[in-house]
Amino acid sequence: MGFDMKVEKSRFLTYKSDLDLPISQLFELAKSAKSVIRLALDIGGGTGTFAAQMKRQNVTVLTTTMNLGAPYNEAVAIRGLVPLHAPLQQRLPVFDGVLRGGGYFLLDHFFSKRTDLDKVFTPLIGKLGYKKVKWAVANKTDSSGVKNGEVYLTALLQKPLSR
Repeated sequence: MGFDMKVEKSRFLTYKSDLDLPISQLFELAKSAKSVIRLALDIGGGTGTFAAQMKRQNVTVLTTTMNLGAPYNEAVAIRGLVPLHAPLQQRLPVFDGVLRGGGYFLLDHFFSKRTDLDKVFTPLIGKLGYKKVKWAVANKTDSSGVKNGEVYLTALLQKPLSR
């Protein structure tokens, strides 16, 4: 299933590169902005490790998974977490109404081609009008990433209190 507890138990807790945003740093940023994190939606959450780490901080995380090659939804449920089945084509209703003002939107290790990031995703994200709290881009260094000019983006964005 791709689940190794030795690896998983430290995920989201440590800082290894600019792309990482440890949970402790996320809560420090929220505290400094006088914001509270209570609820999260993890899209493509694998076996629910992010949700498990956030549960320790009294945050409820809904985890969407794709059961590609393994029963990830079941793995999330067995861990006492909340799995949510949402197909790839599922759209959130009125996406901008899902997140409250002052809330955070985290893109963690989102990958795309560099040209798509520059020409499509960055302008699209900019149109949201969210404050960029963190924005880190790094090359995807596996053979596919190098061959296809792919990069990772980790972005922490904060929705304005009012528009």
